[in-house]
Amino acid sequence: MTSDSTPETGIRAPADLNPRADPCLDFPEADYGTLTPGDYDVLGFMSGLEVHQQLLTRSKLFCRCPAGRYTTRNDAVVLRHMRPTLSELGEYDGTALMEFKTKKEIVYLLERDSVCTYEIDDTPPFGIDDAAVHIAIEVAQLLNLNLVSELHVMRKQYLDGSIPTGFQRTVMIGLDGAVPFAVPELGVKRELRIRQLSLEEDSCREVSDIGHRISFTTARLGMPLTEIVTQPELLTPLEVQAAGRLLADVARATGKVRRGSGAARQDVNVSVAGGRRVEIKGVDNHRKLPRLVHIEAFRQLNLLRIRAELERRGVTHTMLAITDTGVPWEVSPLVIDAGGILRRTADTAVARALAQGEMVCAVRLPGFGGLLAHRTQPGIRFAQEFSERIRVIACPVHPVFMTHSDAHENGIGAAEWRELRAQLGAEAETGDAVVLIWASAEDVATAAREVLIRARDALAGVPAETRQVHRDGTTGFERILPGSDRMYPDTDTPPLPVADALVQRIRAGLPETPWARERRYHRLGLASITARRLARSPWAAAFDAAIPESGAAAPRLAASLLKRMPYHERCAGARPALDGGRLATVVRAIPEGEVRAEALDRMLDALVTEPDVPAADIVQRYRRGQADEAELERALTRLSEPAVAFAGRDHDTILRWAMGQIMPSLLGKVDPAHVRNRIAGVLLAAVPEVAS
Repeated sequence: MTSDSTPETGIRAPADLNPRADPCLDFPEADYGTLTPGDYDVLGFMSGLEVHQQLLTRSKLFCRCPAGRYTTRNDAVVLRHMRPTLSELGEYDGTALMEFKTKKEIVYLLERDSVCTYEIDDTPPFGIDDAAVHIAIEVAQLLNLNLVSELHVMRKQYLDGSIPTGFQRTVMIGLDGAVPFAVPELGVKRELRIRQLSLEEDSCREVSDIGHRISFTTARLGMPLTEIVTQPELLTPLEVQAAGRLLADVARATGKVRRGSGAARQDVNVSVAGGRRVEIKGVDNHRKLPRLVHIEAFRQLNLLRIRAELERRGVTHTMLAITDTGVPWEVSPLVIDAGGILRRTADTAVARALAQGEMVCAVRLPGFGGLLAHRTQPGIRFAQEFSERIRVIACPVHPVFMTHSDAHENGIGAAEWRELRAQLGAEAETGDAVVLIWASAEDVATAAREVLIRARDALAGVPAETRQVHRDGTTGFERILPGSDRMYPDTDTPPLPVADALVQRIRAGLPETPWARERRYHRLGLASITARRLARSPWAAAFDAAIPESGAAAPRLAASLLKRMPYHERCAGARPALDGGRLATVVRAIPEGEVRAEALDRMLDALVTEPDVPAADIVQRYRRGQADEAELERALTRLSEPAVAFAGRDHDTILRWAMGQIMPSLLGKVDPAHVRNRIAGVLLAAVPEVAS
């Protein structure tokens, strides 16, 4: 990693470059699931996580408004605009400048019972919520972090409008920790190093983003959450997923975090050799992580291939320069007003824009010919990197607002392209590309500049940016990656000492960690995979309550919980409650010989679906009795006549049919092997011609 300036630009090299500067440009394209850990090592893949988890508190972090209140009612609307200001060093933050260029109107929808004047930045913060601090310290100790001795509130710049103040108040809780990271199926057995844990206030939830107006609802604004940041040491996509699950399990072990949609979100940082850190924001499900980071790795690799080709063609920053002032088509030879050339075009989108009085401009990209059609993600070409920047920053209202000379599906005629090239001084044989953009004159001016800015970024390879998740596993541009100096002290909040007595009290009541619980389950006789799954499941507490009563039935009980409870959750659409005391009553009947183990699944189902029925009554349905053998004989007699219909069928077919007829009423009472033997003897005698 280097801090030397680039000779041509004088810009200091970024500090978030991948430590390996040797991209493997000839690595073949590969779908997710086809690469080995060795392949990812060749790519120089590295990743880290930032896990955000809402805490289960009554109040928000810096006011006493209720936390966890969700509403669709709006009692007031606040309209605001963001503008950049100079830092103490006389510099503008790049993200602030980008957001300012969007000219957004930011609308906050307020509901009186969930928001106060603090959230909309009209009054100073209240004292920090004690319950949130205690939970954060508890999570930090589970992660073996070094706790700070004094809490200092800092302001972290948040410039996308989702926090009315323009910054997020955040408190460092602990630094430099590690937890066991063992995933045998991945061949992983090491520590997962944790860089830090901080306590933060949540942002608003976005409602809509159309053109230059973005709307937020403020119900979750200010809710306390923890942010856990790992070191960038995850080396494969599946390691990223496993680490995310582990950190979620640690937080959930406290029993003091919120569950459900939006309560936990992961930001994942990815880079490959020759690339740089790119942050994918707001991943809400661990299952999405592996494919996302795999696709991002190859997106960066393809951007590095494009950079190499641009270098081979001799493209430089100077060739793409444009001033920050003036109208682009008046101050730059790379941009023209294309409305006159296209006034009779057959392209419907361009024709509609011109008919509505909007403007069309053309931008020449020297040396980019053919590259805009280069694949960067599955189903996505390099041109989308430009259109995403325009969509986010220039904010055109049309769903289609850009095309280019490398595209074949647009309605621009060959003669029109030739005239555009002639006006721009771009000939096809020179390898130049032409980009067309249409919107209002003001938005087109912003868009033209962004096209040239993104083209210059291509010379660096991978731009420093945050990206949003699409449903198909691809990502899109969200905003410029904030600088490292985005955090500074909050002068409204005094430091808060962390008392040793408080830390000792929290440490004395720490819950069992997921890895310690897994080891305990393994000692009970559970298979390694079963022990790991159960230790991290929501039903571990119910299992623990029943363990003293289970004896040798512990493995069967674990298997039943992991098989039946997810089924009930899918059926109900919500996680079913399972009382440990009721479960213990059911499980106790098995080692005591009252009920056979085969009935456990059925009894577990009844505990869930019949919560008002006493557990003892459920056990009674399956309790063994003296009349069981006589009932078996009566059932065999009833089946003798229907079995004749199976004449000529094989032995197994008759056995399966008869077992299905008899076992439901005798489940848990009679040994299935004994029933099978009796069925075979009786039915073979009744149907002598059956095939053997």
